Amino acid sequence: MSNANLVVLIESDAEACRYFLSLPEDVRAQLAASPNGIGTLKDLRTRADQLMGGG
Repeated sequence: MSNANLVVLIESDAEACRYFLSLPEDVRAQLAASPNGIGTLKDLRTRADQLMGGG
């Protein structure tokens, strides 16, 4: 089982944290509701883009 998780990412990567906090509140809420599988900034950007309708 992977430990890729949004919480771990934003606690350990300042750039990922800044990016997460820059997202619209509804997107942050959706990401937080399903945090598994987001282990890198690229993962976070991809998932956020999908939620915002860009991917």
